[in-house]
Amino acid sequence: MTADSILLEKDITARHDALDVGRSFIVQAPAGSGKTELLIQRYLALLAVVECPEEVLAITFTRKAAEEMRVRVIDALRKSRDGIEPDTQHEKLTQTLANAVLTCDVRNDWQLIESPGRMRIDTVDAFSAGIARSLPLGSGLGGADTTIADAEILTIYREAAAATLDYLAVDNAAAGNVEQILVHLDNNVALYVAYLVQMLASREQWLDITGSGIRTSADGDAARRQLEANITDVVQRHLAAVLSLLAPVAAKDLPHLLEYAAYNLQKEGKTEHRLAGFAKDGGLPAAKISDQGRWLGIADLLLTRNGEWRKRVTKNDGFPVDNKEAKTELIEVITAMRNVPGLQTSLARCRLLPEPRYDDGQWKVLLALFELLPLAVAELRRIFGERGITDHNEVAISAARALGSSDDPGEIAMMLDYQVQHLLVDEMQDTSIAQYDLLRKLTAGWSPNDGRTIFCVGDPMQSIYRFRDAEVGEFLIAREGGIGSVQLEALTLRQNFRSGENLVHWFNTVFSQIMPLRDDVRAGAISYTESTPTADKIGQGKCQVHPLFDADPEQEAMVTLDVIRECLAADETDDVTVLVRSRAQVAALLPELRREQIKYQAVEIECLTDVPEIIELIALTRALCHEDDRLAWLTLLRSPAVGMMWADIHALVRDDDRQTVPELVKNHDKVATLSPDGQQRLALFFDRIAPFRHANRVRGLQEQVELAWHAIGGPTLLADDEQLENVYRYLETISRISEAGTLRDVRELEYRLDEERLTGSASSDCRLRVMTMHKAKGLQFDHVILPSLGRSVRGSSKAVLSWLNLPDSEGRNEMIISPVGPRAALENDPLHRFIEEIDKDKNRMELDRLLYVSCTRAKKTLHLVGSVRTVKEGESLSRPDNRSLLSRLWPVVESDYERGFRTHSHIVRENEWTDEVLFVEPELWRMTQDWNPPVNVSIPGPERSQPTATDEDKPVDYYWVGSAARHAGTIVHRWLHRISEKRLDIENVIPERQTAITRRWATGLGVPPAELKGVCKRVEEALRGILGDAKGCWVLHGEGYAEMALSGIVDGHLESVVIDRVRVDADGTHWVIDYKTSTHEGSDLQGFLDQEADRYRAQLMRYTSLYSAFSGAPVKTALYFPLLQEFREVNCSAHLGEK
Repeated sequence: MTADSILLEKDITARHDALDVGRSFIVQAPAGSGKTELLIQRYLALLAVVECPEEVLAITFTRKAAEEMRVRVIDALRKSRDGIEPDTQHEKLTQTLANAVLTCDVRNDWQLIESPGRMRIDTVDAFSAGIARSLPLGSGLGGADTTIADAEILTIYREAAAATLDYLAVDNAAAGNVEQILVHLDNNVALYVAYLVQMLASREQWLDITGSGIRTSADGDAARRQLEANITDVVQRHLAAVLSLLAPVAAKDLPHLLEYAAYNLQKEGKTEHRLAGFAKDGGLPAAKISDQGRWLGIADLLLTRNGEWRKRVTKNDGFPVDNKEAKTELIEVITAMRNVPGLQTSLARCRLLPEPRYDDGQWKVLLALFELLPLAVAELRRIFGERGITDHNEVAISAARALGSSDDPGEIAMMLDYQVQHLLVDEMQDTSIAQYDLLRKLTAGWSPNDGRTIFCVGDPMQSIYRFRDAEVGEFLIAREGGIGSVQLEALTLRQNFRSGENLVHWFNTVFSQIMPLRDDVRAGAISYTESTPTADKIGQGKCQVHPLFDADPEQEAMVTLDVIRECLAADETDDVTVLVRSRAQVAALLPELRREQIKYQAVEIECLTDVPEIIELIALTRALCHEDDRLAWLTLLRSPAVGMMWADIHALVRDDDRQTVPELVKNHDKVATLSPDGQQRLALFFDRIAPFRHANRVRGLQEQVELAWHAIGGPTLLADDEQLENVYRYLETISRISEAGTLRDVRELEYRLDEERLTGSASSDCRLRVMTMHKAKGLQFDHVILPSLGRSVRGSSKAVLSWLNLPDSEGRNEMIISPVGPRAALENDPLHRFIEEIDKDKNRMELDRLLYVSCTRAKKTLHLVGSVRTVKEGESLSRPDNRSLLSRLWPVVESDYERGFRTHSHIVRENEWTDEVLFVEPELWRMTQDWNPPVNVSIPGPERSQPTATDEDKPVDYYWVGSAARHAGTIVHRWLHRISEKRLDIENVIPERQTAITRRWATGLGVPPAELKGVCKRVEEALRGILGDAKGCWVLHGEGYAEMALSGIVDGHLESVVIDRVRVDADGTHWVIDYKTSTHEGSDLQGFLDQEADRYRAQLMRYTSLYSAFSGAPVKTALYFPLLQEFREVNCSAHLGEK
């Protein structure tokens, strides 16, 4: 049998076993292996044997994955009910399983198709939140309604950390701890806050050490013993690993050579030498902390200072000149060691092993930090309570508290133990330590062969989320030791249904060389698992290398552009994607795509801060908040809204670095030195911006910036709706962080904007997407292009505090923590350096897995584009940067580069080099000088009927609503979602009683205190109006779906949407309804509603297309305006017919 045949046979057996509902499994599902389909088949098989669907719990890691699974299960049931014949073998199996479920459905009156909410398919965060909120007092989560993340939660962490400084005003132990840490950090408050922020962000990992606080000296001593024991264990485990690698090749010959060297060194009086301590017939050292020095001696003997294998030894190493035989024997032993994978690195790492103890000074500061952390957590929870918010960590901690321990389960755990009979976990490789602990607690009462099962599926080779605390070692622990007392049988899928045969074999060849040879729980090492192509992919697939030499980003972009053109021309139905590690790697490519008019969709590649319309808005905001921000004012003066020449700007600020720009504008002598054009532009700009230059507590910063932007002509510079949407996102960001009409800290705005990633809208004929490698996980494309492989990305900033949680094969986690101190002091601390080295190893192995994820997205072709440097004036090649992806691929692609280099060298010699640098003054963009704000703006869209006689003198008045109205709309939308999901009974909604929650939500959205009352009143009136509106009650109450996520192909393009509400009426018509929180405070309401219907018709057409394909039911569409209590049907059928 061929290798592929053997793998195929194993795959068939694994898929068959996976559907045995009496057994528990953990399934490794490599890229393209049909993981989701198998998970759905297992889910259907379980539904067919339970008494009620709630007994089966499926947990995923993203809302999209949960919704996709739910939709695909319902789709399978619906096709089975309607008798739709499947095409493929695996679809036939799915239908057979669905038939069995429908039989149970009818027998037990489940009505799953009509009531999909009975299927318990949840994200791990949603499930944890549900547990915590089921016992709000016991869990400690309280009444938090909003879970925040990313830049928003970092702001809260900084606020909580800074709040601990207030303890300095109190004469107690807490003040002493704060003072001690600050003194140790040279009174660097920013560093102090950074320490606490880092600990708050991972506070669930510290609970075993700090608990609710280290209150006594005995508690402190216990914590010190535990941490030092952890360091000892880590050191001894590393020594044991070295011994296991060294012993097979050196146990026979090396000990007597060590004894020989020790004898000679002692004879020379070098008793302090590390090798001098080897006793006669002692053999190799033990893997004990007491032998750490002897291991260092072995490392010094076998390796050079740079960590390379030694080629010679001298008398200083215990080998005198007159004994060449001993030297030769040692070199022969070293030669044998060269062939042992991992031995050289492990020996070198011995030199970094730390002492297993803290000195008293280090421990004193570390203990102060431990004692301070509970205070910071208390401040954080105070802020959470005041604002009705929480974070994912708090949800996980609260869920764990509600579940209790494995030995003492809580009330919720016992209730779930009764309800849940079967557990499915998707993307198991992405579990964090806390989430794995949650699974253990959830199944604490389970025992082997009690009828309850666990089914975990994932691919450790695709574990790429360490930055989200994912710990791939947990997958290995579950595979080896099970979860709790439930053992899991290991299965591996082998078929790759996605990629062509040649690509699959290329993956097998390349990644078996790149990835580690063996799995290692502690190191986070994952070995490669081979796949086999399917019969219909034989002969297909190609990987093409595009070698470049000394190419700058622009040259590399041009080559990538050619590859894109080639891929798009291959087949007019093929899709193409460009995958990069960071957005900086496509900075030169995107302008070229726009210049060549190649349509593309950039998926969260660009930040808000990257686009021109926002750059100028940031400058405007900074100028309005801080008049002394000279750079912001100068940016505005050069922007298209003002358009001053460099010479005029220089003349204005020259020789004066003390006055602000607004003050300089009042200096008539200064202004007189400007050109007439510059004087006119400067005066006009300051006249227009004058009404908005001072904080307005009533209006709010968002509205202040918006109006100022209008006044200086900002909207006239926008090219399309996408840019307008960017502006609204920016203004919404301002609204969340502004206070009293200004920004307390401009840096906070920058932090937030860095997290606001943009995804451009894509037309139906757009076949090219650009995204990060992380975003591509779970997707597939006909052609995949990986550019800039030779370039490294900017490393993440070094953490101020370093620690590691190291899981072992028994599922225990040992934390090791570096000392606290200024960066310069820590650089030479052995423990800090050791932790950093382990962290680098983990990151390097995850980088290999990221490369695997990227390459395996390809169905037809994979293109690798990367540049390397040449040396000796272009005569030879240099190796790629060690931090680049190309360096990981180098053993496989080096020959391609060597062939390409020979051609490249010939071309260079013919054309010679040019080092000429050209400097070009940037082009000045500006509006026409006679521009003025519009007096009246006509409404776009079809012509309206003439106004009635009673209204003939009243102009139609549409205008952008203020921030208060927009926030009120957001909150009303949130209430409607809760009512539609039946989390709030519509008959028991009393608007006045919801005001407290509304106030918390509004505060969380950044509504200034002065506007809170008005927003709450507006929401209360809206809810009262909706509840009194028969059509509104009909929309909210009854069968259907709320916040329904759908994905599918519309006009040949993949679309993902979330439908606010699907309402099924008595006739079986499915109404696709989109909530619009618009308000209208002018005249001609019907005209406004007509305009909104026209504006959103295209969006509703996309919804209709996707939902019709999903449901097969008759569909009508409508908009519902909660703040207006207006329901407007939108006719999409005629337009769909035209298309």
